[in-house]
Amino acid sequence: MAKDWISQCLTSEEHSFCHGNHKGTLPEFGVQGTLPTRPVYVGPLEGSESLRLVLSRNIQDSSPPKYAALSHCWGGSDHRLAIGASIDAGNNSAQAGAVSKHSEAIIDSRPFITLTLNLEERMRSIPMEILPRTFRDAVTITRNIGLRYIWIDSLCIIQDSKSDWEHESALMADTYKNSYVTLAAESARNSHEGILNPRHLDFDPIKIPFNSHAHNIHTSMYVRPVQDDWQTSITGAKSALCSRAWVLQESMLAPRTLHYGAQQMFWECKSCSHAEGDMTPVPQGLRERDWSWSRNKRFLADLGASSDRKDATALKSVLYMRWNSILENYSARKMTNSEDVFPALAGLASEFNLHLNDHYVAGLWKADLHRGLLWHVIEPETCKAAAPYRAPSWSWASKVGQISGIRDADYIVGNYRADIKAEVTLKSLVDAFATVNPYGEVSLGLITIHGRGISAKHWPAFEDKPWERGFIQNPEDSEGYLFRDFDIGTEVAVMERHEKGRTLSLVQIATWAWGQSPNDEGALHCLVLESGDNGDTTVYTRVGIVQMYSYAREWLEGWEIKEFVIA
Repeated sequence: MAKDWISQCLTSEEHSFCHGNHKGTLPEFGVQGTLPTRPVYVGPLEGSESLRLVLSRNIQDSSPPKYAALSHCWGGSDHRLAIGASIDAGNNSAQAGAVSKHSEAIIDSRPFITLTLNLEERMRSIPMEILPRTFRDAVTITRNIGLRYIWIDSLCIIQDSKSDWEHESALMADTYKNSYVTLAAESARNSHEGILNPRHLDFDPIKIPFNSHAHNIHTSMYVRPVQDDWQTSITGAKSALCSRAWVLQESMLAPRTLHYGAQQMFWECKSCSHAEGDMTPVPQGLRERDWSWSRNKRFLADLGASSDRKDATALKSVLYMRWNSILENYSARKMTNSEDVFPALAGLASEFNLHLNDHYVAGLWKADLHRGLLWHVIEPETCKAAAPYRAPSWSWASKVGQISGIRDADYIVGNYRADIKAEVTLKSLVDAFATVNPYGEVSLGLITIHGRGISAKHWPAFEDKPWERGFIQNPEDSEGYLFRDFDIGTEVAVMERHEKGRTLSLVQIATWAWGQSPNDEGALHCLVLESGDNGDTTVYTRVGIVQMYSYAREWLEGWEIKEFVIA
């Protein structure tokens, strides 16, 4: 069935979105690209050759070979002993003792991996029997669909080499984009639970006699409830993958994916979705009517170039809104290493920038900062500041918690619009190829805003109930009102602010309107800024946003115009 789905995707005229970027090449070769740096060679179907890592530059095929990619959960420290034994297999104690403390930490908490210590051995042979079950099943699937190479991140990237990891993670977009198919181990919580497992059915079919004397049929029918649908198996409670940050770009960038759930196998490409046992695996409302740009492969497939400046601007606006949708999904996901927040999104960011031609600044886009800065935390009472440092306070990545962009941001109205300048310093992680990933880790980020500001003391009740989306009516004794969203809405944050003598201010960003009504006054949006200790205003920290409605623009007349530096 999997081979049939692949064949349909490559050859059927109905798969127009799948063929759009690869006309003339898909039916014969599949996606044309280069192999990753060092894929795993799985050999022929019968398993007559041993597995091993190979350098793609040494492969002499006339055309780039097709390969599968595995999307999986690494698992945690509960598998430490088995993992350590697997990694050290074939190594003597002197070699094992040479592993750095950093490597030992990785060994203790992650599954079967490649290290500098065992790279040479992996290049010679990887015995099938020492692989964790998820990897073995992935090899079996790869062989059976006629491929001889598979890319598995934990095996194909040298995990204790920072330069190799930086280089390979920067190429993640190409790795998944150029794959023939991605295998998603949806129900496996770690690399040891496997893919090709007995199906977990939560019911016993009911046997019903079926007899037709006219047609001489005497048999039985079996009736069962429908199997777990797409939402449950791929984006819901029974998916181990959907909550993992790294998996989002793996799912969106791969041209086609085979999802292996607990009850059935699903297919997804840019053109359609299928399931083994259900006629409509994806409910129509989820994909066609209420399209989510954060969970499908068509997030850039319908874009076309335009020479008209107005159309090109509108197209970019659509892209920025889709990026915000992706951030809402991504920020709700979990990651083992907090500092991976930008590397795990780098593939999608680089793919977007092929169309935006913009500057990426700590998870936002420089040309869209008037909108991008106005994210808010969905559950401020449970949100925490990321530790250790991974992003400036004005970036959504500085918080651990789901965020959302402003939804009523179609175009800017009015004469008030702050001047924003951003500067981000990337971590100086230069790999062996002398390049720095512009979408990678950040060590510092400053924005300078020249705009109108006011002290929050203007409204005495501004800090009340910081965990709620504050609604303050008529703060200026006029027909205006505002909504206030703190990033971290706890009494502890308020107490710390007062104990250290920090003050709150608002700085106006822009007035955004939604729709096309010429009379739409829109909503004025501001950042809530916290000073340094004892009221020091040299550098501010972002702590929330405010939206003002009705006659709010009139209030700005008395606000002071100055510069705010936010770190």
